[in-house]
Amino acid sequence: LTTSMMLRLFSAGVKPPGEGMRVIYVDGAFDMFHCGHVRFLEETAKRGDYIIVGIHGDSLVNKRRGSNLPLMNLHERVLSVLGSKYVNDVLIDAPLAITQEMMASLKISEVVHGTESDDIGGAIDERYKYPREVGMLTAIKSPIDFKLVNILSRIQKKQAELQSKIERKKKAEREWFN
Repeated sequence: LTTSMMLRLFSAGVKPPGEGMRVIYVDGAFDMFHCGHVRFLEETAKRGDYIIVGIHGDSLVNKRRGSNLPLMNLHERVLSVLGSKYVNDVLIDAPLAITQEMMASLKISEVVHGTESDDIGGAIDERYKYPREVGMLTAIKSPIDFKLVNILSRIQKKQAELQSKIERKKKAEREWFN
């Protein structure tokens, strides 16, 4: 369960961007926060002074990814991202489309997206229309191609190996007692 106290503890030291700071915005699901996310945020942090990560809500992530995703709920994903040294602030339940009003309100200098995504189709669509039109959108080549699907594949492989081991032991036990 996520409480406001837990959010305060994770966000201790979060301050608004200072005057003249270059604010970079990146958004996504950030489900099962992993090494690919960390490396991408590290590259993003090189582009500015203050990094805001927009984290999409559970229903939006499920609509874009399907398959009963996200695995972690919004609050768990927020806490995971807030724990990164490359992140200065988090926009909770971020909207899909980045608007002029949003960019002005958050004082965003640049919107960044990676080349790897778990979204179905992974297409860069209407969500980046405004920043693209005003020349404030940058694609950063994702430093590694690690994705949630890699984690899920590993889990399924290990589960199959364990199940096979259990079946072998059961068979040996039955043979021993017969």
